[in-house]
Amino acid sequence: NDIPKKDLKEIGQISDMLGEKALKILVKSAREKANPAVAGEYFSGTPVDISALTKMSKDDLGLLAQPAKPRFNTALVGIYVRSQPYGGSDK
Repeated sequence: NDIPKKDLKEIGQISDMLGEKALKILVKSAREKANPAVAGEYFSGTPVDISALTKMSKDDLGLLAQPAKPRFNTALVGIYVRSQPYGGSDK
């Protein structure tokens, strides 16, 4: 390799910076294109298996679809007490 080590290090730093900026642009673009669920639409059951959970809501109104390759594991959980009006007052 005829490229000096100093230049290789600088090229690596520039490449890393370009990669981070490109990823930010792609994520921003994907977020702008994502459409939240409308009334009656349900798509929160994949890719994570939630068949063992009891779903009380009618739809996923306002939620975005789960990503195909999620970077983090999170959950959106709510409490609904069937015997209380509107599911209880502890919201």
